[in-house]
Amino acid sequence: MNKKFKRIHFIMAVTCALTLLPAAPVPVHAKTTEQTITANQTYGNLSTENWDDEYLFHFQAPSDGYFVVEVTNTEAGNTESASLTVFNDRNQKLYWGRETTFSSAKFPTSKGNSYLLKLDHADSTHSLRVVFTQSKDWESGKNSSAQTATPLQSGKDKYGILDDASSAFDQGDYYRFHVSQLSKATFLLGPAEITGSSTSFYAEIINAQNQTERLFNNDSATQIKEAYLKKGTYYIKVSGGTALPYKVRVNLKKANLKKVNIRKIGISGRKNGLLYNYRTLKNIALKGYGDVQGYGLQLANDKKFRTCVYDDDTDLGTGQNSDTASTIRHLNGNSYKLMTYYFRVRPYVYDVFGSKVYAGFSSTVKKKF
Repeated sequence: MNKKFKRIHFIMAVTCALTLLPAAPVPVHAKTTEQTITANQTYGNLSTENWDDEYLFHFQAPSDGYFVVEVTNTEAGNTESASLTVFNDRNQKLYWGRETTFSSAKFPTSKGNSYLLKLDHADSTHSLRVVFTQSKDWESGKNSSAQTATPLQSGKDKYGILDDASSAFDQGDYYRFHVSQLSKATFLLGPAEITGSSTSFYAEIINAQNQTERLFNNDSATQIKEAYLKKGTYYIKVSGGTALPYKVRVNLKKANLKKVNIRKIGISGRKNGLLYNYRTLKNIALKGYGDVQGYGLQLANDKKFRTCVYDDDTDLGTGQNSDTASTIRHLNGNSYKLMTYYFRVRPYVYDVFGSKVYAGFSSTVKKKF
């Protein structure tokens, strides 16, 4: 029993001794200074004492345009740095930078968009200024889906920037435009000079049926592409690197896809065959053509083309017997029995998704072999 009580006394003594030990120091909480700021005003005397001190600045765009955040070390002879992080109103990081004195990337925005600017690790005294420029030529800053796409007008440049959120969340920037009739579109994408941590970008075009086609592959140069578009609403999605400014433009021109006329049908002289006499077709000369990437040709025994001897499409080419805009050559050498035939042709082009768009058929030409 005595040993048992001795153990109890020892445990109680140790417990009391531990209770009397000095408490561990309570960590100092980070100091957060928070305020709302306005554009084109300088906020100075910013410095942090502890490593986790920070300044939080709330900023709201006064109108459509873009802004740049300038951070300046205001202590003469001091080369210490500060860190800046920019968030959108969805708490997505748009930018991070750390230097002695520096400017952030450009941020396209529209009136009322809200942002949070965090300044920390300011080892010297710094100032902060949001330089805002009013403009109607920039993306909205919230065009991360087809539903929020920035309107794009034919012939007018729009400027944007691929920020950190675009890259991290694979959102990209969306633009929307409408085509009122079959059109030949010229697309341009690319900055005159490229800056940022990544220098490649690409663009896709999407229609209302969610068909998608790559317009531009990853590249660091200004790119131009032509394509035909049917009537409808389209979206352009620009994706790629971060802190990457760019320009996008589409020029729309009514496509000149129209009926052609058969000018001449070239045939060989009469030839005697084993079972029947025949002639061979040389070429079909055309006139009045406009935009064309290929021809559909029908050759029939009756003028209503109920029984076609030949009915097929052929793209234009560059070979010796390839079709051109003015001449159908691919049937050169084909033999036909001596009888009456009816010819008609129609030009076509491919839209950007690879679908053929046809003009009407030419007038029917009757040819007796």
